[in-house]
Amino acid sequence: MECALTGTPGVGKTTVAELLRKYGYEVLDLNDFIIEQGLLGREDQERGAADVDTRLLREKYREMYCEKETEHDIVEGHLSHHLELSPTIVLRCAPSELKKRMEKKGWPDRKIKENLEAETIDVILIEALDLCSEVYEVDTTGKTPEDVSADLKDIFDGKTEGYEPGSLDWSESI
Repeated sequence: MECALTGTPGVGKTTVAELLRKYGYEVLDLNDFIIEQGLLGREDQERGAADVDTRLLREKYREMYCEKETEHDIVEGHLSHHLELSPTIVLRCAPSELKKRMEKKGWPDRKIKENLEAETIDVILIEALDLCSEVYEVDTTGKTPEDVSADLKDIFDGKTEGYEPGSLDWSESI
């Protein structure tokens, strides 16, 4: 299995990935891969983020991993859906809770606003559906990392009912 674990920054990808590692899954941190491969663009100080050429990211990933058996089960990162892996699991979170998480981390207001808008209008889910053949979404709102990990294990085991894309709608929060 080689799947993508993606979602708007702050939804819980990294926390869940850490737990999955404890359960024996091999997880590739895509942010580390991007840095190691020199794919990080110039940082926008105001946004607190740097650009990444996703086409080049996909090419470099394929060059490194697609010609041989990968050492990992899961690729975690908010750009992992650009690798076109299946399944791709999009973690989601209600904007009201997501805002609290980001504020607790001390993120800049512009970055918070940008990510809340992205989550509200399903940006990553829509990108994943455009790029990937098998996509699921998991709501992390009000759940512990253990609960979310259990949801992911269900999907890994083929129990995908209830995780179909399009079941979450945050548009009322606008």
